[in-house]
Amino acid sequence: MIKKLTFFLFVIVSTSLVAQEIDRVIVEGKIHVPNDEDAEGISVYNVSAQKGTVTAADGTFKIAIAENDRLQIFALQYKSFTVVVDKGVVEQKKLNIFLNPAITQLDEVVIKPYDLSGNVRADIEKIPTYSIGHDWDLSYKSLEFGYNFTRDQYSSIEGNAAEEALNSNNLTDGLNFVSLLGGVSNLLFPSGKKLNSVEKQKVKESLSNNMQRRFSQEFIHDNFDIPRDKTFDFLFFVQENGLQENLLKPENEMQLMKFLHEKSKEYKKRNE
Repeated sequence: MIKKLTFFLFVIVSTSLVAQEIDRVIVEGKIHVPNDEDAEGISVYNVSAQKGTVTAADGTFKIAIAENDRLQIFALQYKSFTVVVDKGVVEQKKLNIFLNPAITQLDEVVIKPYDLSGNVRADIEKIPTYSIGHDWDLSYKSLEFGYNFTRDQYSSIEGNAAEEALNSNNLTDGLNFVSLLGGVSNLLFPSGKKLNSVEKQKVKESLSNNMQRRFSQEFIHDNFDIPRDKTFDFLFFVQENGLQENLLKPENEMQLMKFLHEKSKEYKKRNE
């Protein structure tokens, strides 16, 4: 009798687990960037499935998705944002994301495909980056921020060939966005100079500011279940509890996401 009961319970549990599985389909996606931008190495992370991938040199990628899945898009030169998968993307098995740098200070960017072909247009704030040369001095004092915007803050960048193919490039005001990453570069590419306590503090502040720009309050709240009024505190917690400089490199975006997920669990447990 006991053996029969055990087998019966096993069948019920197994059936329940199968019923909870979500059927996902493989979609072919592509992230289209302006002509002078690099489409390779952009991370696409399915929060719902806890799996991700990175784009190839031409911006293409493949990922398993289901309706209402949330895809996090991470690129060093852009502010992170989320794309919510709708029925059209699942049915067409296609997802095209067109990026246009913008200067809008949005707390969160959550985008749904605007047509049944799975095309998404995203005007995303561009994050300061710095091209590293072998012979350049990257000490903290040698770096500074420099912004040069043309026309107004709502202008999108000109020359997105991918968007022009859809005949949707109606914005003509260009954007000239040139900036330096500041103290963060000292962490990624040390100059060999030992920083004093004041400079170290400035580097930490620069790192914190960069993290806050890349991950907004709404983004952290929605994806890591951190209360909105605790998001900045969470970022400081991450910085003080194991955030390594190599995680900030563009090729390590996926590792950074996994690290943040783990730290969010620790942070919430600490505050229970």
